[in-house]
Amino acid sequence: MPHILPRHHRHTPIALALFAACACLGSMPDDARAQSSQAARSHDIPAGPLDQALNRFAAEAGILLTIDASLTAGKQSPGLKGSASPAQGLEQLLQGTGLEAVQGDKGWQLRRIPAPVSGEATLAPVTVSAQAERNGITEGSGSYTATGPSGTATGLALRLRETPQSITVMTRQRMDDFKLETLTDVLEQAPGVTVSRQNDMNSFNVRGASVNLQTDGARRISTGWGWNTHIVHTLDDLADIDRVEVLKGSSGLVNGDGAYGATVNLIRKRPTRDFQASTTVGAASWDTYRLDADVSGPLNADASLRGRLVAAHKESKTFNGKDSDASTLYGTVEYDLGPATTVGAGLTWRQREVRGAGGTTPIQAFDGNGNAVPRMARDYNIGAPWAGYKQDSLNAFARLEHRFANGWTGKLQVTHDGIETPEMRIGSLRYALPAVTAQYGLYKDIESRDQSIILDLQGPFSLFGREHKLLLGAGAARSRTTLLRGDQPNQVLPGVDYGQGGSVIPEPADPLAYSSDYFSSKRRYVYAASQLSLADPVKLILGARVSDYEQKDVTDISWYNYRMKEKGVVTPYAGLVVDVAREVSVYASYASIYNAQSAKDASERTLPPEEGLTYEIGAKGEFFDKRLNASISHFWMRTDNVAEEIGLNAQGDSIYKAVSGVIRRGYELELSGELARGWQAQGSYVQNSSDLDSASATPKHQFKLGTTYRLRSEGWQGLTVGAAARWQSQTSVERGSARLSQDAYWLLDLMARYQINNKLSLSANLNNVLDKNYFAGLTNFDSQGLFYTWGAPRSLSASLRYEF
Repeated sequence: MPHILPRHHRHTPIALALFAACACLGSMPDDARAQSSQAARSHDIPAGPLDQALNRFAAEAGILLTIDASLTAGKQSPGLKGSASPAQGLEQLLQGTGLEAVQGDKGWQLRRIPAPVSGEATLAPVTVSAQAERNGITEGSGSYTATGPSGTATGLALRLRETPQSITVMTRQRMDDFKLETLTDVLEQAPGVTVSRQNDMNSFNVRGASVNLQTDGARRISTGWGWNTHIVHTLDDLADIDRVEVLKGSSGLVNGDGAYGATVNLIRKRPTRDFQASTTVGAASWDTYRLDADVSGPLNADASLRGRLVAAHKESKTFNGKDSDASTLYGTVEYDLGPATTVGAGLTWRQREVRGAGGTTPIQAFDGNGNAVPRMARDYNIGAPWAGYKQDSLNAFARLEHRFANGWTGKLQVTHDGIETPEMRIGSLRYALPAVTAQYGLYKDIESRDQSIILDLQGPFSLFGREHKLLLGAGAARSRTTLLRGDQPNQVLPGVDYGQGGSVIPEPADPLAYSSDYFSSKRRYVYAASQLSLADPVKLILGARVSDYEQKDVTDISWYNYRMKEKGVVTPYAGLVVDVAREVSVYASYASIYNAQSAKDASERTLPPEEGLTYEIGAKGEFFDKRLNASISHFWMRTDNVAEEIGLNAQGDSIYKAVSGVIRRGYELELSGELARGWQAQGSYVQNSSDLDSASATPKHQFKLGTTYRLRSEGWQGLTVGAAARWQSQTSVERGSARLSQDAYWLLDLMARYQINNKLSLSANLNNVLDKNYFAGLTNFDSQGLFYTWGAPRSLSASLRYEF
């Protein structure tokens, strides 16, 4: 019997949380129990004969429905797709039939809709899906695309087709089907994203540049040394996340400063008005076990107070011998202060412990002189068994939302993110040549803080006889990291074979002295954006952000001490969207972003901020009643004010000049959603090119496809099968005559899920089915040589899910 529950006393918070969630189910008041029987479930019932649709829905929803055959004879149902409670589902299935379902003591019964009393008006039936549509929620939709609006690109609540930039949405269904449990897992299968591994460090690359991270639109900053920042955010468990939105290109309107490759926005799950609960247990290769639970629903009779609790715990080993435990606990509540005002708050606590960590040092392939090192096996680990860390993080947030009578909405959001790593012990084999050398280090009392406040107002206004949209906002954010750094010199290990791995590294004594390091940044900004309706098919989007920026870094290494300040930096935005058909739009956009820099010219003046400019044209379509999104785009990115070293001054410091015109370009094709009843797919092809020498480390061509099909033939209705394939072209790094390359390769994953009944399902996933040997990352450390990191071999996982 696999060991699922936590093994160690340090994990009792998760065990207690799961126990409390189960206890809540048993101690609900009667009115809450009644609502639990009305739980929303996901359905995929095609249009067809009414009696067949109703029978299938009753079986899936677990309700008693009495049907009079004389009422349903000859009638057709429009079908039902997505999440719905019994009342909502029956209302949808009965639309246009002249019938309604009423609930009594002995279940549901059909009847003809009573004729209105003379003088009374009859209102058309309304399906209760406005909240999900308004918030873009993907949970329970069963879909690989998003139907609701997104503000990730402009802050304005726009559908994907209305947004003049490329946006990818990784839905909850997509993540659940292929067991994408961490942010790195999700982005490995996200269209257009390249994930590069540098031993334990994961970096994300879009269009040849790095990315920014957000949660619910609030920026998440990693500051400090690489040893600290590589273990922040990228390995977070996403049990608390509804969807991941990836905005391609510059994002100065929503970020101000940052990377110009993309912005990755994680959208949290929210409490539901109807009760729902599920628990999942799973086991996988390399002694990996996982347990999670999710409980959500009303906390009072009228559902004006709602809550949600999500808990997950995972214990695992990696294919190369590292050992880790990870726990996540997420709780949130929402309360309707009135019909138009909602306040919400929540906490996410995470804990991760890793043993045998190798840090950011990969496996050496060539030394700095071009001498080759024999290839190591995939299970090779350069990390010492005693190396690793334990990390706790706590994210707190609160928001206030108000809907004004004139169609305007206001939102105030406050966040606080704290991450603590009491001790990080570093021990890894640094070089095989010219001599086997170990790297040591000890970081202590690492504390990181991210805080932000955002206020925005948006809504319609009239001008020249047409209705337009306007967004006004302001905010401030600050981040800070403090730590004690006890670096120790590299140590040559005589008589040691590099192939023995990190197990041969002796554990050193603690350093006698520590450097006290401090990293901080502050941002203040105002922004505005407007969607102007120039004509029925033509929309112009204009926006700008004005930002103040300050960064201060203090260390005992002189060239890592920075003080950067920028005031009044403007990042404009413009986009045009034209509907050329009922389902198709064409668009063009211009977006910008900036990065403050510390480089100085010969007169000791700091160079102006580096600018990333993105130009994009394309077309987008919504098909099959918005169940399928498709897009094609061409982008052209220009980087200006790049610092180029031109010499040294009298003090021996580098002198720089600002150069412009670094170019990246390419095109992207993507589709996501339902191709046919029961057939979900998300696919993409991306081509990147650049005039940078380092561009060879990014694949020029990339193809990704994830798809599932729910069988409908007799005897197989409960089975869903799927596959996810990834292909990328050759990548390489070079130093002198030495060249390390990874040829083009395919990866294939398979999944299957069987719905045993309407509550219980069994899933299995097989990753890297063909057991491909490949490098998941190539690194050029200049004078130190060329390095590589192996990708994971074939692995199998299985899980059992129960929905209450």
